[in-house]
Amino acid sequence: MTASQQSNPWIGRTVGDRNRYRITSRLGGGGMGDVFLAVDTLLGQQVALKLLKEKLLGEGDLRQRFEREVLLCAAIQSENVVQVKDYGVIDEGYPFYVMEYLRGQTLGQLLQKEKRLSVERSVGIISQVCDGLHKAHQGVVMSHDGATSGELVQIVHRDLKPENIFLVHTSLGELVKVLDFGIAKVFSNETPSTNTGLFMGTFQYAAPEQIEARKDLDLRADIYSIGMILYEMLSGSDPFGCSLDGNAAGGTCWLRSHVYEPPRSLRSQPDCEHLSIKLEAVVMQCLRKVPSGRFSSVSALNQALQTATGIKVDARTMMRSLTSSAETIIMKPVVADPPVPVTSDSTPSQSVRASQFTSYLSYMQVKVEPILLNYIGPIAPILLKQASSQASSPSDLIKRLIQHIPANKQSEFKAAVKTAIGTVDTNPGKGQKTAPPSVPPTAMPSNQQISQIFIDRCEKELAEIIGPMARLILQKTLALKPSSQAQLVEMLAEQIPNPTYAAKFRQRLG
Repeated sequence: MTASQQSNPWIGRTVGDRNRYRITSRLGGGGMGDVFLAVDTLLGQQVALKLLKEKLLGEGDLRQRFEREVLLCAAIQSENVVQVKDYGVIDEGYPFYVMEYLRGQTLGQLLQKEKRLSVERSVGIISQVCDGLHKAHQGVVMSHDGATSGELVQIVHRDLKPENIFLVHTSLGELVKVLDFGIAKVFSNETPSTNTGLFMGTFQYAAPEQIEARKDLDLRADIYSIGMILYEMLSGSDPFGCSLDGNAAGGTCWLRSHVYEPPRSLRSQPDCEHLSIKLEAVVMQCLRKVPSGRFSSVSALNQALQTATGIKVDARTMMRSLTSSAETIIMKPVVADPPVPVTSDSTPSQSVRASQFTSYLSYMQVKVEPILLNYIGPIAPILLKQASSQASSPSDLIKRLIQHIPANKQSEFKAAVKTAIGTVDTNPGKGQKTAPPSVPPTAMPSNQQISQIFIDRCEKELAEIIGPMARLILQKTLALKPSSQAQLVEMLAEQIPNPTYAAKFRQRLG
């Protein structure tokens, strides 16, 4: 640990509900927050924890933007967008959120080392970037103050650059994650813009309308940024020669060029004459000054790119079919009130009843989470945690959750919950002589035939093969209630696309 690491006041701290996360080192930081490596003491896993910078704590707008970032990342259910696992506020009032810990490098770091990439690798990376942005551009359903409004909001990233594209190596290939939705622009039917009249983004990759802070900016601004990134990946340079300009760091060259200068053709760059005319046409269409001249969507760009190069990116390779098809919901985080200490006025029966309710509610959370996961996807743990902090009874918890399930699935969800936990007791502890069921040590669905040790082993082996998606796959599989260890192994193996790796997985756990 370096001297600066040792002097950082957050190193060694534990934060979160029941001090769940222990901060071990600082990974880096951006404009709004610092990112730390932490250990999830409940699950024994490393996570990335982003904490709002101290100097920004009193800045209401920036704090709001920080909180919105966690909402957006949690709502965009794509494995090509960094996954949010938890959210909270520490005792001193700093908001934080917990993300999957990614092992690898940014595209920016890769380009610093290799300068330019092959057509094949470039297409593979950009295709996944497009997949990650597709859900954001398509729109997610927003919820206000716990009540679903049915309002569809579209999200424009506005800060796409190589540093915000993370590359994770897995045995099945390169998994791409889009990072940092901190300055994303949100569109809805009620509020057409969140534009402040100020430039937001990074000069080198910003669209002309973004430079001009125009209020009609839309998803095609992201397509322009993708074009800039792709041009750099293929040529090792930029279309305006600004990277060779000594004053480029100040932004003058970029500001002028994005708005007024025509981009140089891709094939005119040194050692780029071998690139196909069709590929060049795709890149140059992304860089048109007028948004209407660009591709209308990232899906159209993705398809054109693969057609122009003859490279077909197999979506199944990176397990993309695993994302939930359920509606996505954005929830406003609610900080749970601190526990109220029992005073001398409290009767023993009141204390016991409160304790039993808390225990029963915890038991319900363990049972309900895998069911909820099947209906609303990866945001389930965050939504469940929020609803539990507000619920006054078990039945109230179910009512709060049902309102976030699509209308045509609510009866089915309620029946599944009833099957899992039995009839919901609205006043647990009253008339009971026995304590509520004990809570398993982790949020994994319990199964009497399968030990937690074996489940942890399955997750570890699966993660070595398919990377960060292992836990989500395991949760979904356990929710199907395999009856034995052998059945669990077989169900997991069937979700590994490569037969060779699937066979190795069976062998290791057989």
